[in-house]
Amino acid sequence: MNLILTKSKLTDLRKLINFGKYFLISLLLLLGLHLAAHANNPEVIIQPEWTADLKASTQLITNGEQVFVIEDVKDSVEPKDRSATLFAINTASGKVQWQQKLPFRQDLGSRQLILENETIYVSHDDGVTGFNLKTGSLKTSFNYANINSSGSRDRLMGLHQDILVYGDSIPLDKSDLSRTEYQTKVFGITKDKTIWSYQLPKNGLIGGISSIEPVVQNGILFLPSRHKTNTGLMEQFTGMDVTSGKVMWTWEAPRKSDSSDLRSADVLGDTLFYYTSGFDHSKMQSSGRLRAIDLKTGKEKWSYVMTDETNGQTKAVSDREVLVWESKNNVGGNFLVLDKETGKFLRRFSAPLGYYAAFQPLIWADGRIYIEALEPKDETLDFSDSARNSWLGAFDDKTGKLVWRTPSLINSSNDYPPVISAVADKSEKKRLIFASNFFGIEGGSKIQSFLIP
Repeated sequence: MNLILTKSKLTDLRKLINFGKYFLISLLLLLGLHLAAHANNPEVIIQPEWTADLKASTQLITNGEQVFVIEDVKDSVEPKDRSATLFAINTASGKVQWQQKLPFRQDLGSRQLILENETIYVSHDDGVTGFNLKTGSLKTSFNYANINSSGSRDRLMGLHQDILVYGDSIPLDKSDLSRTEYQTKVFGITKDKTIWSYQLPKNGLIGGISSIEPVVQNGILFLPSRHKTNTGLMEQFTGMDVTSGKVMWTWEAPRKSDSSDLRSADVLGDTLFYYTSGFDHSKMQSSGRLRAIDLKTGKEKWSYVMTDETNGQTKAVSDREVLVWESKNNVGGNFLVLDKETGKFLRRFSAPLGYYAAFQPLIWADGRIYIEALEPKDETLDFSDSARNSWLGAFDDKTGKLVWRTPSLINSSNDYPPVISAVADKSEKKRLIFASNFFGIEGGSKIQSFLIP
């Protein structure tokens, strides 16, 4: 049978074809305009995958499947109830899997989280408690053998292969704590006994060198300390084997009286990055030096001279590179990248943080650095004022360009570095999780997760 189209049917068919062509052309134009607009908009805002209404009082820690957070009791509670709760949150759903009330602590905050041996450990006044990752049930505990410290503080330094390391400063004259000397010891203990101890020089105090803190890394205790001598104040770094308590190396130098002298140290991987700066009065200029020191031997690998006035803090390392915060007066988003093994200069870049202000600790992964940026509600207010918003941005580590960011957080601040975990069954995908804390007793403090695009 032959099918013969009438003139009217042919006309209708042509109209339908023309409509289809015009529709396709319009769609392509709209798509092009959308892509052009997107390319010209540097602020790609990603919405959270999930949100948990919790206020973090310590740094988050994750094992990939779970993220652990400590929330203190509300500030309005009587001081006698300085308790807190540990939450285990599923990283895929944001749901609380379990929660455990933690042992009493004299001060709010100042607790530490350590993830090791398939156990989550939490410090408190009298020791450390370990919980089962899956159920939250009590798994193990360590009790400090010496707790004669002057004032309440966290004594925990770290944990390695079921050996816990902590320190204590005991006042020699408790009747006058403002002038007394101290006897300071460091202990390595198991669940049953003390296996070694190390005593610092007379009147030696743990830490005390700027903001440098003790660290247990790869079975080595990095112990910064200070003590008085007949010639003045002495600074000391000590490297110790955690298993035996033996001193592997020491480094010692007099503390300069020049108030402009700045020192900082960061233990990252197998290396201690130590920065010193001061003012050269003969040349009337500031200068600084970053040293990379092998954590096992105490020997210097390399050093890099900075001729400008800067804080030079080492913020992160990758397999091959070292990221140094080079901003002046602790503000700004200028970074220096060095070769990890040689200290050779590789590049500089500047991340636009919106306002010229210091940022909280960052994280560096897969060619991105994640930093908090601030948005004060009123530009006349100082950044110490609570009237500000914030957001977390992902910046390219070669150009400093903002790649994407989170939505703005009202009257909040990111006090701790974010964590990154892999997405189950999708090895190429990762998620970024961080805590934002509201200014004030009540408000919108949150833990949020973002799928990294």
